[in-house]
Amino acid sequence: MTPRPNLHTHTLHSDGDFTVEEVVRAAARAGLTHVAITDHFETSKVAHPLRRASLERYIGEVRAVGKAYEGRVKVLAGVEIDTNPERCALSELPFALLNRLDLVLFEYVEDPLQGGVPLSELRPLCEALTVPFGLCHWDMDRIFRGRRPEWLADRLSALGAFVEVPTSQHYARDGRFLYEHSERFYRAFAGKVRVSIGTDTHHALEEVGNIGRGMEFLRANGLCGQLLFNGQG
Repeated sequence: MTPRPNLHTHTLHSDGDFTVEEVVRAAARAGLTHVAITDHFETSKVAHPLRRASLERYIGEVRAVGKAYEGRVKVLAGVEIDTNPERCALSELPFALLNRLDLVLFEYVEDPLQGGVPLSELRPLCEALTVPFGLCHWDMDRIFRGRRPEWLADRLSALGAFVEVPTSQHYARDGRFLYEHSERFYRAFAGKVRVSIGTDTHHALEEVGNIGRGMEFLRANGLCGQLLFNGQG
């Protein structure tokens, strides 16, 4: 069965409006197969990010809710990390703790508008990770406009990163989703780069199940077989 995942949501542990259980309940009602809780981790971008001192408790809560929903939806523990070094101390990330998660999201990589580090500087950070890691709400069309899609696919394949299809209206411009602008890059990911879907849910529970259009996009581009955790429960 093809997974129906949403691997990008936020809760009261950072800047979301809902508990972990409320988000997971919404995912189960929407018929998702996987949902990841990925709160902002140690960034000054948000007022109350998840801190390392609270990470063990956070993981424990996500695992407990996951056990309660076992057989209905697979619940994953993750975080979202800001790659702007002025907002997040990337060199001080607690990798031993992060490796207890199920996945890690990095935002703003190589984005000049957000001050994110380039892919080359992300590599040494990722070498310390033993869990899947990916790049979320990435405007590849804007960031890599002059590059060949195959060039980026090869770099990401070597890095081992997956790339999100962001389905929130927040990640659209000129009337089209960012992933639609970047379709040529996703097509180049075939056989090389894993993908995911994320709604970046913060303030509306109905957004948790908003993956339909993203799934259609993956099917149209032959990428459903490359969904993260496909065939892994």
